[in-house]
Amino acid sequence: ETRTPIIPIIVGDDLKTFALWKALYDKGIFTNPVVSPAVPPKRALLRVVVTATHTRAHLDRALGVFEICYKQVMKKKLSLTCY
Repeated sequence: ETRTPIIPIIVGDDLKTFALWKALYDKGIFTNPVVSPAVPPKRALLRVVVTATHTRAHLDRALGVFEICYKQVMKKKLSLTCY
């Protein structure tokens, strides 16, 4: 139970959190990634804000996009590459 419009979606891995954030952003869903040291290691998350101006259609679309992006990102093996 929460009394704030901020909903944390715990992803765990920092790289997957950034990958999910980018995939969602590219589809028009705005979230904020939060990674260590702002949260404990392996507890990276996305912050989602739901407001009274969001309609049921907005939420349904966002959930559908979340589902697709989450499945795509979670099955990828990611690594950090520095150039």
